[in-house]
Amino acid sequence: MMRFAKRAIAAASLAGVAFAFLSVGFADAQTPWVLIGRAAAHRIQHLRQGQQGNQPGYDFASVILEAPADKVFAVAVDHARKNSAVHITMIDQATRRLQIAEGQRAATLNVVPLSDGVSELYIIGTAAPGEDSTSSRVVQAVIRVCAEMGKTCQLAR
Repeated sequence: MMRFAKRAIAAASLAGVAFAFLSVGFADAQTPWVLIGRAAAHRIQHLRQGQQGNQPGYDFASVILEAPADKVFAVAVDHARKNSAVHITMIDQATRRLQIAEGQRAATLNVVPLSDGVSELYIIGTAAPGEDSTSSRVVQAVIRVCAEMGKTCQLAR
């Protein structure tokens, strides 16, 4: 009975969000992103694919931040410039995309605006065959950007 009640409450909440979205019209279409962003803010999502033979492994991390995309990107670029261990291979301000390399490892960072004050940070990294996984580096990079933004981010469970 308790499980049914929780599902009913969740369904009613979701229906309420959907109704609110439809009732405010297309002009305020970003409002649900703000609601979703606040509910998921600062939780790092992490996905890893191990090495397959001679193919590198891939690590992916993302986090929604309650901060403007341009500011998040500026902090990430500043951090990369100050890190003497990495080499910046590409910066695209228009798409908020940054690529870096450290030896055989490479990573791409992208910041996407969800609304004026909410953005999502994505980082994907690779490791050459025989190297350790880059997952800790990718997740730690996200945590460093969060910290520099004054946000406390944690790995989602």
